[in-house]
Amino acid sequence: MPRSVLGRTALTPFGMSALGVGIWEDAPHTGCVRGDATMARIFGLTEAEAADGITWEQLSALFHPEDLARDQSERRRVREEGGLFAWEHRIVPAPGVVRWVLARGRFERRADGHIYGRGIVIDITDSRVDGPYEPPVGFLGAPTESGTAVERMADYAMRLWELVGDLGPGEATRVQPLLEALLYELGRQIAASLSGEPPEAPRRPRNPRAH
Repeated sequence: MPRSVLGRTALTPFGMSALGVGIWEDAPHTGCVRGDATMARIFGLTEAEAADGITWEQLSALFHPEDLARDQSERRRVREEGGLFAWEHRIVPAPGVVRWVLARGRFERRADGHIYGRGIVIDITDSRVDGPYEPPVGFLGAPTESGTAVERMADYAMRLWELVGDLGPGEATRVQPLLEALLYELGRQIAASLSGEPPEAPRRPRNPRAH
């Protein structure tokens, strides 16, 4: 797990901007949510705002009101008690701009007795707007000891990603794109499992679009 908690250096310096995959951290007892540069771009925040942290209330204000109103008790349970989750929902980073995102992560209790969360958020707007409209699948939570094989793989991939910062610059440059691609593909698989549809054939990710 991360060696520091919500300190300025806790996030890896290597972002996933090329693939639209961001990293977030959440400490519910402090009300502080942080993210890397890619998460900031997806949510319409400045890099400084995401790095320093915003309140849960500020972040929630960016969620689409229809999706924010759904599954409230389940979201609260995972943040208060711990567990794995996947959440497909819409965000409104600016007036008139709607993006579809898939958030995946884990909340767990650490040695200090508090619950901490960490995971990824993927901009899946392109895959959603290219087809007929369907409402977001919603929030799915599971105890930390359960989850599908793909979810467990995503959890292990996140742990590998946390170690990238320990590599030298040359090693990180070679390893980072491989882990980025793996996390992106696992996110696609999770999104497909939520919708009940088989994932499309892999394609080179496009730059996220705002709609």
